[in-house]
Amino acid sequence: MIKNILILNMTRMGDLVQSTPAIAGLRKQYPNASITLVVTSLFEEFSKKIPSVNKRVVFDIKQFENRREGEKQMLWVDVYQYLEKFLIELKGRDYDLLINLSHSKLSAFMISYLKIKNMFGFGCNENGDRITLNPWMQYFGTEPFNRQFNPFNLVEIFTRCAGVLPEENPISLLSNSDDNDLIAEIFKKDRLNDEHLLVGIQAGSSLERRRWSPESFANLADGLVENLGAKIVLLGVDSEKKLAEEIILSAKYENEIIDLTGKTNIDQLTALVARCSYLVTNDTGTMHVAAAVGTTIIGLFFAHAHPYETAPYSPGHLIFQARIPCAPCSYGVECNNVICVRKVHPKHLLSMIQNHYIEGFWRRLDPTSDLNEINIYETCIGKDRRLRLRPLIKNSLTLNDVFREIYSKHWMRFLGVEKMKESAHRDIGDLLLQEYDCSNIIALSKQIEVKYCALKDLEKLASRGICCADEIICMCSDKMATQIARIKELSEEIEVLDEKISQIGLIHPEIKPIADMFSKRKENFQGDNPIKLSQETRKCYQMLREEGKSLGNLLMSVTRELETARS
Repeated sequence: MIKNILILNMTRMGDLVQSTPAIAGLRKQYPNASITLVVTSLFEEFSKKIPSVNKRVVFDIKQFENRREGEKQMLWVDVYQYLEKFLIELKGRDYDLLINLSHSKLSAFMISYLKIKNMFGFGCNENGDRITLNPWMQYFGTEPFNRQFNPFNLVEIFTRCAGVLPEENPISLLSNSDDNDLIAEIFKKDRLNDEHLLVGIQAGSSLERRRWSPESFANLADGLVENLGAKIVLLGVDSEKKLAEEIILSAKYENEIIDLTGKTNIDQLTALVARCSYLVTNDTGTMHVAAAVGTTIIGLFFAHAHPYETAPYSPGHLIFQARIPCAPCSYGVECNNVICVRKVHPKHLLSMIQNHYIEGFWRRLDPTSDLNEINIYETCIGKDRRLRLRPLIKNSLTLNDVFREIYSKHWMRFLGVEKMKESAHRDIGDLLLQEYDCSNIIALSKQIEVKYCALKDLEKLASRGICCADEIICMCSDKMATQIARIKELSEEIEVLDEKISQIGLIHPEIKPIADMFSKRKENFQGDNPIKLSQETRKCYQMLREEGKSLGNLLMSVTRELETARS
């Protein structure tokens, strides 16, 4: 029986908010268990707003950074001693379930040291190599390299990793009875009241390239003041003050803009965001706070930010993203020409907000030349009770759109959530016809046929891998020393097969997700028993063959549905 749960989430504010459904679900599953949350010192104060947590433990590795003049200089032995003491104290608390929602090598090392019986997330093997302790975390490990085909919000990945149903656990934050008192002085000073349309703007973000320009925020603010009589509140941390000043200098109605950057603590920020009718924001932690308190969000996703991963996890929000081949940027890429930021104009946001303010819903738009390089989505709950992004512009269907919807069904089956329905191809076809212009399906069909043939090649390679593994198992079981040369030959052939599988993924990015999952599963192998390793290898090839066959069949069935509908 699970009595003592440890959760590691040593990441950022947004990730903490996104972990609240997982924590809430664990509380429902284990109502009498004690839940301990480990956070970094940067978010110690914010962690107090996370519900369902009994204890909070602060990991303060930051204390060894940026030592001031006159202070004792950092020694690695100091770091080691701190880490050792920290882990010994945790180990002595007898946790029987650990969920690691961090994805750093340090957190993986930490949980391998703790040696808790039930562990999910990232860990380390006996050689110090990182391994994944849950199929959903295996998927999470491959997703950054296949972002354009990912249908899952990080909230869903976190919750399923913890064995929790995301649809039953919304994101949430603890509120205080005196939250309104915290901002009463601000409202009084700036002569605000409940009759004002209050629009928050979070112009900063963790990466400068993710930011919309100050001039764009200023133009939007002017339009909201002019057309809706809005009051604008600038939010952010102290380091974003210069950004706020640039917005105010660029605005016509600077007297209608209230600059609160660097002037609020976390409780005041949460209370302020809750009082706003809308929050216009880059992909930030403040955005996730707004989703948790029920404020309508207009989210701007540029550069590395990708709404399919980190859109606010609740329905009714509006998302803007450039619809260009390079969006989103791959992680590790530094773009020298961030054109995606320039594709979204203030007039696009102003028009949508005006209509929503008057009509109460986000209106679908007809595609025009002005919008042909923009994705505009509404977050909504689909028929499967999962959060999805509903396109508000009926853009032409692309290969990426087809594969992303197919993968949503594929992974729900192969990551162990549910069996695939016989009607899956019809459901996907109907959805694509509803949300995209599918008049180009004949041209796409030719590309799809190429991908189907590549999947067939993948199946053949997997079948050969199964045969090689079977032969090795047979020879190892017979303990025939004379077969060592043959075993070596087969092992070398397996290496060649794996390289060919990887190459197919590189040549055909649409297939790369299952090729990468094959590699990720093999990374989890432990020990040096040749029979056991060969058995695990066989399982990996078997899974790859099943996935390739299933994906290919679903792909062709969906294509036929679309062709029939357009004929």
